[in-house]
Formats: sequence, C-alpha cells, structure tokens
Amino acid sequence: MQQFRVFEHGKRYRPLSQHYLERFGEKVFKVSISVAESCPNREGHNGAAVCIFCDEWGSAAYHQQREKPVREQIQINREAIRKRYRAEKFLIYFQAYTNTFGRFRELEYFYKEALKEKDVVGIVVGTRPDCLPKRVLQKFSEIARENYLSVELGVQTFDDAQLQFLSRGHDSASSLKAIRKLKTLPDINLCVHLMFGLPDETDAQIRKTAEILSEQKVDGVKLHNLHVLRNTPLEKLYRESHFKPVDLEEYSRKVALFLENLSPKIAVHRLAAVASRWDELVAPQWTREKMKTTQFIDDFLAAKETWQGRCFEV
Repeated sequence: MQQFRVFEHGKRYRPLSQHYLERFGEKVFKVSISVAESCPNREGHNGAAVCIFCDEWGSAAYHQQREKPVREQIQINREAIRKRYRAEKFLIYFQAYTNTFGRFRELEYFYKEALKEKDVVGIVVGTRPDCLPKRVLQKFSEIARENYLSVELGVQTFDDAQLQFLSRGHDSASSLKAIRKLKTLPDINLCVHLMFGLPDETDAQIRKTAEILSEQKVDGVKLHNLHVLRNTPLEKLYRESHFKPVDLEEYSRKVALFLENLSPKIAVHRLAAVASRWDELVAPQWTREKMKTTQFIDDFLAAKETWQGRCFEV
C-alpha cells in the first residue's frame, strides 16, 4: 500500500504534463494530423468488421483537413495551438485510423516530414496490436535513437469476449505480445488505450488490467468511456436497448479503482473520452464536456480519499 502523494498541479494521478516537463523541461503540445486512410477492420482483413464504436473519421481530430498535404496540416494545426496556448514545442500526433497500416515508404515519408517541421520535438503514432510488422518496429527503433517517439496502442480491454463485442479483430494475446515487443525497443514511450463501461465489466477485471500494465511497465495510459456516435454499429445496439452507457459517477468509480491499482510511475494521458463532433454524439451527454468531466473525476478521487498507486504493490 502506497502512502498518499500529490502529483503535479495537485493531481491525485500522474498527469501527462508531468512526464513532458520531466522529459523536455517545458510544456509540450500535441498537434493532431490525419494521414492514414484506413485500418485492417475497414479493409475486412481476416473477416473483421469495423469496430462498433468507430465513426467514419476514424477518431480524426481535424477530419476536414485530412485531404491536405501532411506539412500543411501540421502548419495549420500547430499555429492554431501556438496562438491559443502560447506554445513553443510540439509533438506531431498521427491520430486517425491505424498509422502503421499502409504503404511503408509512404508512412516513412510522413514521419520524416513531421520531424523536419519547426519546433517539433518528436512524434506520436497511433496504432493497434495487429499492425506492428518487423519493418515498422525497425523504423521505430531508428526514429527513437534520435527523436522522441511515443506509440499509442489501442488495446481497449484484455477480455476476449469484450474484444469480440467491440469487433476489434484481435485478441488479448495479441495485445500482450504487441506490448512486450514495443517494450523491448529502447527509448520508445508506450501508451496503452483502454475503454471502461463495457458489457459484463467487473471490478476484478479493472484491477487485473491495472496490474498487467504495471507489470509490463508501460509508460502511459489513455482512458476512454465507451460512448455512442451516430452511424456506428454501436448506435444500432443502443437504439435497440442492447447497450447502455454508464453514467459519469459510475465511470468515475471505475477510473478510481483502476488508478488505485496502477503504478504511480505511469502517466495518465486522459481520464475520459471527449466527443469532438457534438452533432455525432448520441449518448451519454456528459461526454461532450472535457473540463467538467475531468473536474468531476478529480473531485471523486478527493472525496474517496484515493489516488494513483494507493493499492499498488511493487
């Protein structure tokens, strides 16, 4: 049992900003771009279907710019962030779809172009467990020798029945194998994406997930609540009363349980999902508001007198 500790900015968990400050000595901001055009599921690999929660934009933050050249996307989005936050250092986030799925030489070109840009200190690549061929891993090692590289891996859950419900197209064994592969590569920062609020989710499962990630010594986690967007398979299940999203208080309880059992060395990139396109959000409505949701979870942790790593045992 760990003693009570307060992290940067008075948080009861280790925020991503603390990792960036320790790594770069100053604030760093992500610049999201879209270069990937698809993923294995959308292409029907191994008979897979589209993930039931994924909209047509594949999680793109700036879907209206996806047709623009990569350097133009970077420049537009970087300058908007620079102006809004007075930012000076940036990471280019290859966010939409699967950014290790496609023509390798094209991917290699995109990574190089991003690293050439002014005030860019590294890149962040979003991908999935079944899209890490040997040449991609070799390229990651090459990039990481000279630049900051973070890989965000869409695991979502380690429960195979829930992965089937989500139509992920891979199993939990693939996720663990991918995590172990990436952790063998020196200097790569590994962040794992997880979803809470899945059917038949148990407290024991949430604790076990925290234990697995702590044992594997991942560098970060990004948390999402399973929410319903328009024109997705999940919307049909929701309309037919086969799926009900959790409310904010229950989601906060799940997050608190997870954080209690998570190593305090792991950075928390995000506490909950945010619907960037409000017109597409069906439910729950609390997913619209990033700051309100984050503050609610912060207050929940304080009210329960708990924190990241409270129940973690080395």
